[in-house]
Amino acid sequence: MHPYEVLLFSLLATPSSAHGVVTLIRGANGVEMPGLSVADGTPRDCSTNRCGSQADTAIIRDREIRSGTVGPLGRTQGNGPIDAATMISAFMGTGDAALPRVNAANASVGVEDDLSGLTQGSSGSGSGSSGTSRGGRRFGQGGRNNNNKKRREEEAWQGGKAVKVARQFFQGLFGGGGTDSTVATESNVAAMAGTGASSGLPTCGDDGSIEMVFHQINQDGAGPLQAAIDGTSGGTDPDAFQTAQVTQDVPGFAGGLSLATSRDFPLTVQMPAGMTCDATVAGVDNVCIVRVRNGAAAGPFGGSAAFTQSPAARKRAIEYRLKKRAQAFKA
Repeated sequence: MHPYEVLLFSLLATPSSAHGVVTLIRGANGVEMPGLSVADGTPRDCSTNRCGSQADTAIIRDREIRSGTVGPLGRTQGNGPIDAATMISAFMGTGDAALPRVNAANASVGVEDDLSGLTQGSSGSGSGSSGTSRGGRRFGQGGRNNNNKKRREEEAWQGGKAVKVARQFFQGLFGGGGTDSTVATESNVAAMAGTGASSGLPTCGDDGSIEMVFHQINQDGAGPLQAAIDGTSGGTDPDAFQTAQVTQDVPGFAGGLSLATSRDFPLTVQMPAGMTCDATVAGVDNVCIVRVRNGAAAGPFGGSAAFTQSPAARKRAIEYRLKKRAQAFKA
């Protein structure tokens, strides 16, 4: 095992609470809205399960979605299955349901995430990898005369690979960038309730980019993240989600791990070319839902947000569709 692997696993071997969540979407039109899983009362300045900081993190597991236990947006420990209509109606001031909230004292309802299993699995793969590169075992089938040369080539290749991996490792491990959370307790749900009645939903940029804030609580709440966007079902149909590109990611290493705690990171996702926002949710038309999640073994963890398109972005998407149809017709 390389020294940087030893460092990582020694730091992550103890049980820990570790989640990340989309707390805010920042529209190109200047409108900001809480993420769809956000709940007031969730602590933002601590990083343990006991303090309740993971209560509104979305846990988005494919097996739970396939079974019908939850919808495509997952669930939270504090409030269960996530329904986009709940937050959208609260933001637009059209809903009668109680605003999403958790009691921090009772929010640590899940067991702590035990990451010790990650060390065992990685230790096994590390020892197996080193075994294939010793003594020219992988390259030494051509006889003893070639063993030394091929061993040197292998060592040089491994050395170059190690430098590259080490660079990526330290960039991801320490979760570079972002800002310390300045909010002790989440309160945006109530603070922004009803403001959408005059402002409307946040919009993507004219180029189709969506800007969000991702709050990393601890260790396995990091990136890299995967994104998908639903333009037709309002976050209710798993098959409506299309893969989207993450153009500004949250730092992370080895399946959503880093050492950043209680930090906010900018996150940008690009809409698929030709996609338009056509869903109606809680009486609001032209809604898109963006969902992000990491690859954490205890998760995946992430969140979601609602937005609509700017007129220019919608025009651009429709023009792209027409162009593709024309090309297909000519072919």
